[in-house]
Amino acid sequence: MRQLALLVLTTLFSFSALAAGESEEKPTQHLQVAEVQSMQEAKAVFLDKTAEIRSKLPLTLENASYIHIITYTLEKSVAYFADNLEGDKKALAEEMAVVVEDIHITSESNRLGELKEHLDKYFALVDEFVFCF
Repeated sequence: MRQLALLVLTTLFSFSALAAGESEEKPTQHLQVAEVQSMQEAKAVFLDKTAEIRSKLPLTLENASYIHIITYTLEKSVAYFADNLEGDKKALAEEMAVVVEDIHITSESNRLGELKEHLDKYFALVDEFVFCF
């Protein structure tokens, strides 16, 4: 009886976690990277890291590993934009932040097909975002 009660509680907890969105995949924080402190720094990091990611194409497992490391710094610059821009620029930066996290997760887990899709979306957003500068 006690085991049945434990099973029921475990199942209920699992369903409540799923309902609360806890099942969404989250990136593992392997590196600690300093926060971006200014718009000038955010722009420089953004342009540098975007160019660095482009240089890692075509996708291979080795390049996915490099991209994974690059995303740690790129996430900081995109987060700075999302926090400090307004209007359409802010909305675009927030969308990019989601895509960069998707790039981080798929590069970390070596899912090259999904990574390519996220990179294509990211580069399309970058092309639109660059006009904000």
